[in-house]
Amino acid sequence: MKVLSLLQPWASLVVMGAKKIETRSWSTSHRGELLIHASLGKTGALISKDAPFKKYIADFKQLPFGAIIGKVALIDILPIGHLGLDDKKMAKLTLEEKAFGDYSAERYAWIFEEVEQFEKPIPVKGTLGLWEYQI
Repeated sequence: MKVLSLLQPWASLVVMGAKKIETRSWSTSHRGELLIHASLGKTGALISKDAPFKKYIADFKQLPFGAIIGKVALIDILPIGHLGLDDKKMAKLTLEEKAFGDYSAERYAWIFEEVEQFEKPIPVKGTLGLWEYQI
């Protein structure tokens, strides 16, 4: 199954259902089930103390790292800007969703549905890009 590694707190926000759009600098032809992996990186620690992050993340240090923590359905990828996620669609996004991503014009919006957070994280080393893992 395909896996996407994300830094914390963004990985947890995705599997909690608080972040339904992941913004990336690249696209993929993959659609369907996608496992979400929380990477080992801790660069999100400072931002997790800011609103609206702290609404969902009580203690950054308690988040899982280096593990697959849930899955989503990747239903679409839209280029941000005039071809996909235009100004009208951007205006409909919640302030939280806007805070959780980088909506620069040259990026892509990965749209998630059917979010599931795993009760027990699966420890595994991740990698960049989409990668394969057998559950």
